[in-house]
Amino acid sequence: MEINVAVIGPEDVIDQVFTVGKSYLELNLLSAPYNHEQETVDIVKQNTNEVDVYLFAGIIPYQIAKNHQITNKPLIFIPLTGTALYRTIFKIITETEINPIRTPLRFSMDTLDEGEVKECFEELEIHPKAIFLLNTDQKADELVNFHYKLWASKKIDVAITCIKSVYETLKGLGVLVYRVIPTKSTIRSSLENVLLEGKSLIQSNTQIAIGILHFNNLFSSNNLSEYKTKRKKAALENLLIDFSEDAQAIFDWSDRDEVRFITTRGAIERVTQKYKKIPLLNEIAMKIELETLLGIGFGYTANEAEINARKAVTKAQSQSNKPSCFVVDLDGTVYGPVGQDKLLTYSLRGDDPYRMQLAKTAGLSIATINKLFSFCENFGRKDITAIDLANGLDLTIRSARRILNILERSELAVIIGEEQPIHRGRPRHLYEIQLLERNKHIDISH
Repeated sequence: MEINVAVIGPEDVIDQVFTVGKSYLELNLLSAPYNHEQETVDIVKQNTNEVDVYLFAGIIPYQIAKNHQITNKPLIFIPLTGTALYRTIFKIITETEINPIRTPLRFSMDTLDEGEVKECFEELEIHPKAIFLLNTDQKADELVNFHYKLWASKKIDVAITCIKSVYETLKGLGVLVYRVIPTKSTIRSSLENVLLEGKSLIQSNTQIAIGILHFNNLFSSNNLSEYKTKRKKAALENLLIDFSEDAQAIFDWSDRDEVRFITTRGAIERVTQKYKKIPLLNEIAMKIELETLLGIGFGYTANEAEINARKAVTKAQSQSNKPSCFVVDLDGTVYGPVGQDKLLTYSLRGDDPYRMQLAKTAGLSIATINKLFSFCENFGRKDITAIDLANGLDLTIRSARRILNILERSELAVIIGEEQPIHRGRPRHLYEIQLLERNKHIDISH
């Protein structure tokens, strides 16, 4: 099976990728050139249905695509390492009157790591007089400004950039500028990574996915006539038929208040936008007014997938908010509740010695510790209240307070202030959870 790869970058780098990529018969390379890195978002959107993996010609377009979160497909970039600098230095020596061996070189550079740059010059036995470096967290126009100011003030003899748009702009401003482009070895290494990602994607997409829809009191209301019950059941069947067509699923009605379906992991990740939404539950709630839970499990076998689906249903049943959907992966990782703004990802199991010791110290389950880690990573602020934790983990406020009290007693959380409620009431404690503080000196040797 071919892996479709969109190669995004300047045309000259794409040409190099295609030259090296001829030997990778499993990869179907698709050219997606740009004139400026800011075109990246539109290019990714245009190709999202045709490709399996995106390969970027550098870190800036990669960062743009990643920051915009416009695709769930794997993103890989071709790194620019110190070895790519050798060719550029050779061109400077052979094409200009600059001789860095006789006269110490003064230059500005972006993107490349400072340590790699210095190591490169040490190996060439060249000792620059001045090196001005700037990382790639800056926008292209800021990089241009960085180089041009140094050139205009005569602090550098040459500017070296890894960004084509920066190179073209500086060249137009009369700056002596050279561009670093990827070497064939780094392109080859990146294509190997693309191949691995593609094979992994194909393997995961073909995993079995089983979903269990659980209905509370399915059509059992005494207020419903036989005809209304039949109409609601027909409406539900139509929604399930539409979903099964979209997800390429097969449904199985049971005698209990549940429906079971089977499809593939790839189909589930597509219709849920990688666990960001679950339209089926919302449609059932709005059109049929049924309280529905959904558990989805993945596995290499149907039995394995169903076991995980049952675990996911149990997680959904424990939630106070309905409808609710959870997903349980092969390795026990839980995703959910699906469709909420801040999706928690945590494992029901634990093999991290540090987390296991935290659980032992606090007297909490490893699953709770894993949930707390996921919550802290997603919440975005250090100061939290019991209400924040209750909403984030879908707990009662009482349970959230209990957990925070346990963490405080175990010196894994501290009270850092108070918050006055909008309405009357006692001030709420503001906590800082310190699970990530390894300076607690917890002994993990036992």
